[in-house]
Amino acid sequence: MAVRLCSANYPLYAVTLLDDSHILVAGGGGAARTGVENAMEIFELQGEGKNCVATSLHKHSTDPRAVMSLAAKADGKGHLVAAGMDGKCQLFRITKSKEASDEGEQDVDKEASRVNQAGKRGKKTGEREGGKRGRRKRGKKTKSAENEANLRKRKGSTGNKAEKSAEVTEQSSDYKVESLACVDTDFHKEEPFQKVVRFSRDGDIIATGGADGHVRVWKVPKLEKKLDIKAHLDEIDDLDISPSGNKIVSVSRDYHAYVWKVESGKREAELHWDKDVPEKSYRIKAVRFGTSQEKKSTVQLYTMHIPARRERKPLPCYLTKWDAMKFVPVKTQSTGTDLLSSLAVSDDGVFLGVGTNSGDTMIYVSWSLQKVHRVSEAHGIFVTGLCFLKNNAITAELTKGAETALVSVSADHHVNLTPLRPRFMVSVWFAVIGFLVLVVVVMIYLGQQGLI
Repeated sequence: MAVRLCSANYPLYAVTLLDDSHILVAGGGGAARTGVENAMEIFELQGEGKNCVATSLHKHSTDPRAVMSLAAKADGKGHLVAAGMDGKCQLFRITKSKEASDEGEQDVDKEASRVNQAGKRGKKTGEREGGKRGRRKRGKKTKSAENEANLRKRKGSTGNKAEKSAEVTEQSSDYKVESLACVDTDFHKEEPFQKVVRFSRDGDIIATGGADGHVRVWKVPKLEKKLDIKAHLDEIDDLDISPSGNKIVSVSRDYHAYVWKVESGKREAELHWDKDVPEKSYRIKAVRFGTSQEKKSTVQLYTMHIPARRERKPLPCYLTKWDAMKFVPVKTQSTGTDLLSSLAVSDDGVFLGVGTNSGDTMIYVSWSLQKVHRVSEAHGIFVTGLCFLKNNAITAELTKGAETALVSVSADHHVNLTPLRPRFMVSVWFAVIGFLVLVVVVMIYLGQQGLI
C-alpha cells in the first residue's frame, strides 16, 4: 500500500525532489475566484516509527496563478526552480535563510560538544541525544483537505497584477524564495498553457513546451531565448533533454515524437513506434531519458503510449524502451487497460515510475520493463506528478530499507509514497517456507512407511 506523507489544502499538479530529504510540490485553484490558494510548498521527509512522513517547512504563494509544471536544479547557492503558470515560466531561487543557516551551525556545534562529553563519560547515547537535540524546530503539519471533484479550468487572464504578485520575494524563518526572471513561454491564441519544463543536467538551459506546439530553449538564469522551434501542429504533452544536453525529444497530440538538436534547432530523427499498430491509434503521452549509475555513458529513452481514442473495449497502454543513439524501439511492455498519466525515472536509471488515471502507482524495472510493484487507487483521482527519492542510505533509512521509493501527487490534495520493499527478502521467505513444507511432507511420508 501507499504511505500518506502529507496533504495540502489545494489540488496538486507537480512534484520535484530538492535533495535527499526535501520535496517541492505545487498546484492551486488557478485564476478563477474559487477560494482555493495557489502555492509552492517545501516538505521535509522524516522517519516516524515504522513510517515516513512529510512536514511542511515553507509555503510560497503564486497567486493568482496555479503552478502546473515544475522542475528544480541545485546551483551551488540553493535550488533553481522553474515553474509553469498559464503561458509563463517563472524562475525562482530557493535558499536557506540566514537565520536558519546560523541556527543549523549552532546545532551542529552543540551536537559535537555533547557527543564529545558523552564519549569522555563512556556513554554510548551521545549520538542519539545529539540527533534529537540537533534538530531545529519544525513547522506545523498541513491539515488534510477534502478531495476536490472539479479540477481547475485552464482559463482566466493574469494581467499586470498577476505579474507583480508572482514576482514578490517571499521569506520565512527557514527559506527565502527569490524571483529571478519571468517570461512568456507559450503563445496559443486562445489558451496559452506551458505544459512542461525541463532543466538540462548541467542547469545551463531549460526547455519548455505547451499548447502552441513550440519547443523553446532558454538560458539560465535570465531566461534569454536561445531557440524557438515550431515543433508540432498540436500541443506538446511532454519533452526531455538528453543527459549530454545536446538533444531534446518532444511528443505531441499530433501523434508525432521528434528528436531535436539543441545547438541548431534542426530535427534529427522521428520516433517510429510499432509498424503493426494502425496509424494514429496511439500517441506518446510522456518521454524520459535515463542513465545507468554504474555506466554513465549508457543512456536509454523511455516512452509511455496511450490509446488515441476511448473505445468500448479499452485498449492496453504500453511502456517502450528505445535505443537513445539510433532512436529505434528495443522493448515494449503492456501495462494494462488503465489509462496512464505520469512517468518518472529513478536517478540511478534502474526503475520507472508510472501513474494512472484511476490513481494507481506502479514501479517497473527499466531494463526489462517488468512490473515489480503496484498500488491500486493510491490516489482518489488521476496521478498528476511523480518523482523518485534518491537511491541512497538516507532514503533507505527514511523508508525502513526500501529498495526504491516513488513520490506521487494528485488533484486529490495528497502526497503519497510508494516504497518498493527488497525483492530478495520475499524470495528468501518463500525459500524458507518451501523448505519447511518439504520437511513436513518427508516426515509424514517416513511416518507412514514406519521408518520413524
